[in-house]
Amino acid sequence: MIKDYRKENIFGCKYSFRLGEIFKHEKIGLVDISKGEVPGLKKIKLPYVLKPGEFVLGRTIESFDTPLDLMSIYSASSTSIRIGLNILVGGINDPGYKGNAIMGIQNISANRIKLFEGMELMHTAFLELKGRAVPSSTKYMGGKIL
Repeated sequence: MIKDYRKENIFGCKYSFRLGEIFKHEKIGLVDISKGEVPGLKKIKLPYVLKPGEFVLGRTIESFDTPLDLMSIYSASSTSIRIGLNILVGGINDPGYKGNAIMGIQNISANRIKLFEGMELMHTAFLELKGRAVPSSTKYMGGKIL
């Protein structure tokens, strides 16, 4: 169900994800998803120092192969909040989703913050579903960034 997981990252009812890669948007001036005008992405090497106000996208080391009888809810780790990171997540991992978890990472503090591979920024809690679920079908299947 979770590939590349670490047993030490299981806490009570949640699993703590590890940061694997980060990406920056290339500047295009105007993002217009109705016309398919979205920025390209540039992979950034970790470790990376995130400046105040700066935003990057992150992909977890772990990937999912979510069964149809489970879903999970994403949330920011309390440590990331306490050091001044705003972790933006889609909120729900749908039944049938296959791929990595993706998060927005924004530095909302006055300090520079070092991001590194394996950093625990978000977690997920799994919920069992009753009844029949519709398998996830998304253009982001497989952990695509954009």
